Amino acid sequence: MELRHLHYFIAVAEELHFGRAAQRLNMSQPPLSQQIAQLEKELEVELFKRTKRHTELTPAGKYFLEQAYEILNKIEKTSMDVRKIYQGEKGQLYIGYTGILSKLLLQLIRTYRSRYPKVEVVLQHLSSANQIRSLYENKIKLGFVCPQLKAVH
Repeated sequence: MELRHLHYFIAVAEELHFGRAAQRLNMSQPPLSQQIAQLEKELEVELFKRTKRHTELTPAGKYFLEQAYEILNKIEKTSMDVRKIYQGEKGQLYIGYTGILSKLLLQLIRTYRSRYPKVEVVLQHLSSANQIRSLYENKIKLGFVCPQLKAVH
């Protein structure tokens, strides 16, 4: 089954007329009827009761319509989420740090969260060596280390 089959089915289900649905989809009616017949064959069910003057959804067709809407809505939401993640507007940001959280780091995190409220900031207390390893392994995206103070003798 392909997404186009869902679009074709929805158009026919909403119009309850193959000719109007084909017009709405900018295609001719015979190929649309063939696509719906293929879909029904694949599902092994009759989605529409057809007569020369009337088209209506079967109970299986009504259920399939609800599911088709859900599937297409989920795909649209997923597409939007993927774009937001790609643009850094959604997702998770893993940050490693050593020592205690400084005021500067906390302020940076607050500023980031205000600009990107849909990104979850996950802080991980790690040694400097573990931060470097985690950066290489792509487990964190940022690391903050405190410079080591050398003892003066």
